[in-house]
This record gives sequence, structure tokens and C-alpha cells, in this order.
Amino acid sequence: QMLFSIIRRLRDDGLGIIFISHFLDQVFEICDALTVLRNGRLVGTAKLADTSRLKLVNMMLGRSLEEEIHKEKDRTASVDPVQLQFKNFGRSGHIKAFDLDIRKREIVGVAGLLGSGRTEMAELLFGAVGHDSGEALAEGKPLRLTSPRAAVAQGFAFCPEDRKRDGIVADLSVRENIILALQGQRGWLRALSKSEQTAIADGYIARLDIRTPDCEKPVGQLSGGNQQKVILARWLATNPRFLILDEPTTGVDPLSRQQFWELIKRIRSERPSMSVLVSTAYMEEADRFDWLIAMNAGHILATGSPDEVKTATGTDSLEAAFVQLLPEEERSEAIDLNIPPFEPGEHNIAIQAKGLTRRFGNFTAVDNVSFDIRRGEIFGFTGSNGCGKSTTMKVMTGLLPASEGEALLFGKTLDANDLETRQRVGYMSQSFSLYGELTVSQNLYLHARLYHLPPETIDARVAELIETFDLEAYAQEKSGALPLGIRQRLSLAVAVVHKPEMLILDEPTSGVDPVARDAFWALLVSLSRKDKVTIFISTHFMNEAQRCD
Repeated sequence: QMLFSIIRRLRDDGLGIIFISHFLDQVFEICDALTVLRNGRLVGTAKLADTSRLKLVNMMLGRSLEEEIHKEKDRTASVDPVQLQFKNFGRSGHIKAFDLDIRKREIVGVAGLLGSGRTEMAELLFGAVGHDSGEALAEGKPLRLTSPRAAVAQGFAFCPEDRKRDGIVADLSVRENIILALQGQRGWLRALSKSEQTAIADGYIARLDIRTPDCEKPVGQLSGGNQQKVILARWLATNPRFLILDEPTTGVDPLSRQQFWELIKRIRSERPSMSVLVSTAYMEEADRFDWLIAMNAGHILATGSPDEVKTATGTDSLEAAFVQLLPEEERSEAIDLNIPPFEPGEHNIAIQAKGLTRRFGNFTAVDNVSFDIRRGEIFGFTGSNGCGKSTTMKVMTGLLPASEGEALLFGKTLDANDLETRQRVGYMSQSFSLYGELTVSQNLYLHARLYHLPPETIDARVAELIETFDLEAYAQEKSGALPLGIRQRLSLAVAVVHKPEMLILDEPTSGVDPVARDAFWALLVSLSRKDKVTIFISTHFMNEAQRCD
């Protein structure tokens, strides 16, 4: 708006202005007349006052918008050529061999439940996991997807699921993170100058709306959504023809997710030859894809447009469709979640915040927050990224001191050094309180000892948690190598190892599929209603927020 105000003043001073844009809202807001180009040729000129949005879109497309919508819905009638083909492509023990065609400009979604093979397929296509059957073709020519380096050299790009572990280099600047893949593609002997790096980074900061004061800020200090944009910028800088996004919006709030997909849509319009493959656990995201692959246990269950998948299963939502596609024995595991009404008891205030404020220098992260949480209650915390949810939770657990105000647990002023009070609280953070070099069992044993469980009870408690949280298959695996969803499950088991009276859970179900979320919530409901455990939970899922008391 500041820019537009300046443009209007210049126009009023008699200056003629050429404004080049493909954003229709901006064109209609600032321009008086327009000229449309397509494929280097003049399509036409018109006065904005005499032009509707539909007419302008039709001029830009060269065909009616109705034709474009129909083309996107009817994949078989698409004029876009097949860009990538995978024939009998797979890896024994990971992904059963499959056939897949991906067209130019297409978004193909891979969706399924936890452990279905979504991430494994993404890694297979990028060469991170070698295939042992089949072949890959790009416009009819063989591809060698033997390693990520080979995939990048052939126009592939990959944004990983766990951005903190596998994506960003937290201590490097935004600039250094953005140019990593491009520099690797060029070769380290042909180093980009710092001025070239800065120009590239600043360009993507502006285009992707990365919220950072400048390109020299350490990327680890950005919010999760902005870190995701930095990783996306890194790969877009290589000008890929095939972009793989593995769970790109895990841990991102609904508004940021919507903005992310609007960004992907804009990028696709700017790069018409680029195809996108996305793996996701969010069914509302899967509904927006052109073509969908439903997976379970490394097998493809069904393919088709989202509407075709729903029609074939006789369901009205993709969430229900995926449950319907599961084998009978797994379908029976789906939970019809029933939450009994909350019945508060006497002396029922478990946690209180009174005028809670937390500052970092001149920045106020939490400002005069007050609330009460009753014993046994499921208390929900929701809001966009950066709104202060996690900071408030850290103050309430004693991990951060309050700048002003007071936090009370069970009627006592919070003292981070009071072991007795901390014994009554379990905390699960977004980044997980796990030791990556230890196995699942070793993590549980360690935390049991840290919480001073009697030695004679530890074996039985660890065995109970491994069974309750369905961790038998992973008990001897190192936690740092576990898939994201399994690490979340282990992190919750660690949080309850000492049978706390209160659980503080910071976005515990991010990236977890609907069936696993319902199973998780069944456990929370049991803890709340039967054991009277107080649960303070933050979430990005609105249907989860509705489940809270």
C-alpha cells in the first residue's frame, strides 16, 4: 500500500507509469489501462473500467476459464504432456513396485496413514533411497536416480519432512541456507560472490515473503513457517523441473498453511514446466491436488483425482475414504472417538496464569495473559505461528522465567527448582525431549531414572509404555533415526513415564495422520476422565480445538 500511494502521487504529478504484474488484484487496484501479452505476442489492450476479471483471465489464458477448470479436473483430457514416468519402480522391503505418470504443471499428492510409506516414496523418487526395480523416464529419456546428487543434476528438488533435522543449517544465515543447493549444483570451485548470494537471497525473501530483518539473520531464529520458506527458496534457486515436498506444512498453523499453498500456486503459474509431488497427512490439503496416490504399508491402494477417490469409496471426505481403503484388520483399528462431558470436582484449579508477561529484550512475546485450568480438564491453546503459545507453555513449566506476572501450579507459585512440583507435571515440546543416540527403550529408562522412579518398578513401567504407545517394533532403534510420527509417540511416552497429574503438550499431533490423532486423543480422554490428569494442549487443528473442554 505504501508503494501504491507513491505510484498514485507520481501519476497525479503527470508521470506515466508502466506496471508489470500477473497479480490481478494489484492490476485492478492501481492501473487505468492494461495490455496483455502471451507467448511474446500482443493479445490486446483495454481500459480497466471496461474489463471484468473473467475477461482478463480469458485473455491471459487464451481460452475460457471454464475450459481451464475442466482441463484440470479431467486428467485424461489434459493437453499437458507426461513429464515423468516411473515404471515398475520400487525398492524391496520399502515400497512395492508401482507405475506412475506425472504431467507438467501437475500437483500429485501422496497421502496415507502413519507408516504408510509417504516419506519413503518421496525419498525413493529423490534417490535418497536407491530403487532395486524398474526405471524412471523424463520425457521418454532414462533418468539415473541413484543418489540425491544425481537427482539434483537432473532437475529434481526435495524439501524434507523434518526441516530442523534434515533441512535448515540452523547456525548459518538465511543467505547461506538459500544458496546451498545452487552452489552445490554449480560446483564449489565456481563460488558465488557474496554480492551474488545476497542478490539471490534478497530476491527470494521478497518473493516468498520470508519474515526476517535481513538475509544475514541465522535461520534457526526464524519461525517454523519461515524456515520452510527458506528451504523452498533454496531449491527454487536451482530452477527444478520436479519439486518434491515431504510433509511441507507439518507444525504450521492453518493460516500459514493456506498462505503456503497460495505461494505454491503462484510459483506453478510462474514455472509452467515444473511438476510437484507432495506427501501429506492433512486430508484437507490432499483435497486440493490434481492427482492423488493413497498409500498404506508401502503399497499403493488407489489413484485418481480426490473426487474419484471419494466416489470409488462411497464417502464424502478423504479422511473417511482413506479409512475405507484400509485392509479390514486395520480398518477396525479406527476409533469412533467419544468424549464424556467434563465434571469438575472440588479444589479444582490446577494451573493459573496471572498477568503473565515474557519479554526478550524489547520484544514482548507474551503480554499480560491470565487463565485458570481446572483439574482433569482438557484445556486447548490455539493461534497462529509466533502468537506466544509455546513461550507461555515454557513459562508455565519453569523452562523460562516470567518477566512479569505469576504462574501457579496446584496453588503454589511456580518454582523451577522445586522438584516436588515438577514431578507432578509432564511436558512435551515441539522439538522433543529425546536423546537421538539412545534407543527407544533407553530413552524411557533414562527418563524414568531422571524422575526418580523406584528402581524395582522401572522395567514394568517401560514395558507398559512400549505396549501402550505401540512402540514394540521400534524398541531397539535409535530415536534420532525414527520417523517424525514415531518420535512424537515416544516423546509423549517420555512425558508420562512418571505418571504426572498434569500434561503440558505443545502441538503434539503435528504431522500425524487422522487415525493416529484419534488414537492419541483416546489416550488423552482416558487420562483426563479416568485418571483426572489435567491436560494443557496447543494445536493447529480446529477439530482438535473443538474436542477441548
